[in-house]
Amino acid sequence: MDSGCSRTKPTREQSIQRYSQKLREAVSTKVAEEGRRTQMLQLVDQVEALHLRFSQDTADFVERYRRLNADYDAPRAAFDQLFSDYNARRVKARSDVLALHFKLASLATADEWDAIGRAEVKLYEKANAARPAEDGAT
Repeated sequence: MDSGCSRTKPTREQSIQRYSQKLREAVSTKVAEEGRRTQMLQLVDQVEALHLRFSQDTADFVERYRRLNADYDAPRAAFDQLFSDYNARRVKARSDVLALHFKLASLATADEWDAIGRAEVKLYEKANAARPAEDGAT
């Protein structure tokens, strides 16, 4: 029963793309000064790319975990390494997104930030709440 009117929840990637676009729209409509607006839109592009990359990192982690978990003889060290590698990517992504957030905020005025900040929060909320892409999808 998959019709054009389906209420299927969007994938994480679809949510990231949709709400990144809403963040771009907030920047485009609220920031009148062309130079700052251009810089901020470039930052939004970087935020989107980071979210998409981390989403793929997470999907890759889950797939590797499934394969490893299916191997009855897999040693604990293999699991430890898998989780350690993923945690390092997660910490790096968190640091990178915070740096982008503060660059974006530093370019905005307080009046501009109200709408831009709300759009940024919505992006994070929707990306985290969205379902992962189906197996085999990218």
